[in-house]
Amino acid sequence: MIRSLFAKLLLSHVAIILVSMLTLGLLMSYLVRDHVIENKRRDLLAKGKAAVDMLTPTLAKGQKPPDRWIDRMGDMAGGDIWLMDKNGKVLAGQPPKGWRGKRLGNLSELWDKADWLDLDSNGSQKILKPWRNGDPAIVAALPLPPRGSDPPAALFLYSPLKGVTRTTQALGNLLLYSLAASAFAAMIVGLLTARSLTRPLRDISQAAAAFAAGNYASRTTATQSDEIGELGRTFNTMAAELAQLEQKRREFLSDVSHEIKTPVASIQALAETMLDGLVTTEKQRERYLTGIVAESNRIGRLVGDLLDLSQLEAGEIPLAAQPIRLTEFITEHTSALIPFLELKKLTVETNIPDTLPPVLADPDRLDQVLTNLLTNAIRHAVPGSAISLSARTFQQQVAIDISNTGQGIEPEHLPYIWQRFYRVDKSRSRGDGGTGLGLAITHKLVIAMGGTVSATSTPGQTTTFTFTLPVKSD
Repeated sequence: MIRSLFAKLLLSHVAIILVSMLTLGLLMSYLVRDHVIENKRRDLLAKGKAAVDMLTPTLAKGQKPPDRWIDRMGDMAGGDIWLMDKNGKVLAGQPPKGWRGKRLGNLSELWDKADWLDLDSNGSQKILKPWRNGDPAIVAALPLPPRGSDPPAALFLYSPLKGVTRTTQALGNLLLYSLAASAFAAMIVGLLTARSLTRPLRDISQAAAAFAAGNYASRTTATQSDEIGELGRTFNTMAAELAQLEQKRREFLSDVSHEIKTPVASIQALAETMLDGLVTTEKQRERYLTGIVAESNRIGRLVGDLLDLSQLEAGEIPLAAQPIRLTEFITEHTSALIPFLELKKLTVETNIPDTLPPVLADPDRLDQVLTNLLTNAIRHAVPGSAISLSARTFQQQVAIDISNTGQGIEPEHLPYIWQRFYRVDKSRSRGDGGTGLGLAITHKLVIAMGGTVSATSTPGQTTTFTFTLPVKSD
């Protein structure tokens, strides 16, 4: 069984050419043979009719035509001519060797079922199998005028189809030479075609094998403008995306290990200090235990955020969407953040019109989105400044804007702030309580609820986060 694509393509080219040439050769052979026989048949009938016309006056007088006439007519017709009645009696001329003295009904051994022909005025003819000199022959019979009470008679013409066998053999030889030349040409063309197809496929296969072995920089060079090139370009695109995902996975593992390592190290240091007996007063003990609890809570928040994010990315977090009026919902939510606002002496300016239509969202997840964005705004706001919170209708949705005044975000960082653990300021630590996953979770949650989220910022001035939610339809 042939498994190589190269061999299959090569053999298919050769097979198609050989079958086509063989079919064409056989068709030409039959056409040439039929053409020669048809021309001979017409010629024989025409000459037979002329001979009957010449012999009719003599036969009408009851005379036997001279044999020399018959021989001359046979020479002109290119065969044998003789007169014979229905009983097989030869009246004039000589039939081919082996016919003399035999009745027509007994000639099947030589004439391939040659029975007496029911003749009409146009005569009849019959093609015979090869008999003389390896050539087939044609026999024609034309009725003679009635001869009183004598049995009906006819003029018979017999002519071997000379040259048919030679012509067929010549065509056969030509066909063999053509087949050989065509097979050779097909092998050359098939070789080039198969190589042009299998070479880029082999390159793609090798690139895929290298990629599977861990070489994520592996790419194929088979990017020509055809279907295989399209496959190669698709592979390169897939490889680039997978390499990017692998890079993100490694960065994620590195970030998670780093984010967890810091609070774990803090807990270990605080606990070891207490175990070493260096904490001597109740106030110190309370401070150290508070630090341990804070770092433990930080790890808990990180693990919880990681779980939420992984479930969001897998589409496994169920959302119980219901109509929500933002005026009451946001007022209640901002009230819970007053202690954090007072720590930095911040104020909140809200502008939530009562005429806003209710939005369709999951209340728990909307609370999570607002918490993430507001705590982010509080964390990065300048002490003593104001945080603005407003809402407006926007294309069958409600847009909520949360703005603060602070350091701001440089334009080159804005596209990446939704990535997990992304830091605008690499020198900042997570010591202020952030896990680095809030914005990533916010982005996923808003998208899951059918909205959009974006951010704009003027460095050193105002930063605004905007998210939209669909309006509840009537």
